[in-house]
Amino acid sequence: MKALTNRQKEVLDFIKSFIEENSYSPAVRDLARHFGITVKAAHDHLKALERKGVIHSTEGISRSTGVVGFSAGQTIETIQVPVLGSTAAGVPILAEENYEYELSIPTNLLSSQGQFFALHVEGDSMINAGILDGDLAIVKKAELAHNGEIVVARVGEDNRVTIKRIFITQNSVELRPENPKYGSMFSQDITILGKLHMIIRDYGH
Repeated sequence: MKALTNRQKEVLDFIKSFIEENSYSPAVRDLARHFGITVKAAHDHLKALERKGVIHSTEGISRSTGVVGFSAGQTIETIQVPVLGSTAAGVPILAEENYEYELSIPTNLLSSQGQFFALHVEGDSMINAGILDGDLAIVKKAELAHNGEIVVARVGEDNRVTIKRIFITQNSVELRPENPKYGSMFSQDITILGKLHMIIRDYGH
């Protein structure tokens, strides 16, 4: 193993302490907040530690991190799911796939296969499906879906993103809300980004 710099030792010690205290690994945002650095700088430190063989992580849009040769008892393995912005559950809005931060989610809550991302829900058009304004939607990446499934889809070419039930016919694609105040959207120009896997709700507000 290559020698670590003082800062890399500090980062590694923080990761170990975090795992011991929380039973799961810290997200990049946790590192950035603790050391007062940018998310990019924190990510660079993790990649450097991985290159030196002291931590390991899975690849892809969803990531889990562990420390080589380190055990903290009943450690809960987690996946780091990136939060990429907002999805409208009412009127579709412009939504760039901009990285905000990473969320640590226990792997037993997610499928073993596939990649995940998260989007903030805006609006109340899916309220009858139990999806509320302010919820965090955990989405499994997919390009196809069955009729009746709840999907996150991009509508048109202007990056409008919405969460709806999808119904596909020969002539059109319907994105159907779960609130009688709103009507369905019909379009041929729809790109499925993923299927809803779970909802996380913060009751602290």
